[in-house]
Amino acid sequence: MPVLSDLRVSVTAEDLTRSWGPQRARLVSPKMLARVSELLERIEAERWLQPQISFQFWPVTAVTPEGIELATGSRLHAPLAFDYFRGAMQVGIGVCTLGGTLEKHVAEAFEARDRLRGVLLDEIGTLALYQLSDRLDERMQEDAQLLGLDISGILNPGDDGFDLSEHGLLLSLSGGAEIGLSVTTLGMLRPQKSISLVVGLGKDMPKWNRGDRCERCAMKDRCPNRRSLLQEVAT
Repeated sequence: MPVLSDLRVSVTAEDLTRSWGPQRARLVSPKMLARVSELLERIEAERWLQPQISFQFWPVTAVTPEGIELATGSRLHAPLAFDYFRGAMQVGIGVCTLGGTLEKHVAEAFEARDRLRGVLLDEIGTLALYQLSDRLDERMQEDAQLLGLDISGILNPGDDGFDLSEHGLLLSLSGGAEIGLSVTTLGMLRPQKSISLVVGLGKDMPKWNRGDRCERCAMKDRCPNRRSLLQEVAT
């Protein structure tokens, strides 16, 4: 069960401001850029990010309208997988986390009523987590190629047809506890800046990216990850 800890993710001021989309021109100012740069320097110097990855491939016996039957006897209840993973011979189940230090600083910023600092730190963490998720996807693709298999796009708990209640099983199958992950009573991962994902492995598996999944998501018009909260807190 591969566990990767010697990792680095790096968010730049350009990465962050580009994520603000159409609001970028209004939000970017010398004062804002100075604050972003100060936060990025502290994150790097004080190692507020501790990226780690863990994953494992598991043989599949069947993909049904109810979910994925594994050779271990476990069933991953994910009706969404029936449309995306048909023909999968294996599934890759992975988790990644930035650790709990950054979220502690986010909480402290909000407690001090410095909402701008809290939102900036949170958005930096989100971008860093997406980078880490891409790194996990790339590593699983490399390992799949060694097996002579293609890898599908990613499915995540919380997608329509893939309930958060599956997080407990995903952690046990991916080795998530080995990198300090746990699941709350509401099915959320802790630390907060963590992601779990599932991919299908087989021949000619369909591939899609994060943007494709977002466009098909029923929550896309209400999703907080599609807009920056800086629109509400920047002064």
